[in-house]
Amino acid sequence: MRLFWLAALGLLAVVMAMFTPYVFRNESTWQAVAWSIMLVGTVAFIAVLIRAERLIRSLDRHADNDTSES
Repeated sequence: MRLFWLAALGLLAVVMAMFTPYVFRNESTWQAVAWSIMLVGTVAFIAVLIRAERLIRSLDRHADNDTSES
């Protein structure tokens, strides 16, 4: 389930990146700046989710190892 949301956000970032040249050409400066901020924020949020996913999996593996040893 967590990977579904990560994939959906990744797809959103790809679509936003595809529309970026259009936004820069046809929108005002403020709208282009806002678009850039949203794009950077989306990519940063995806990076945080990937890091959290890796941490959760690591903790799950450690918990499984601890219970199997006792």
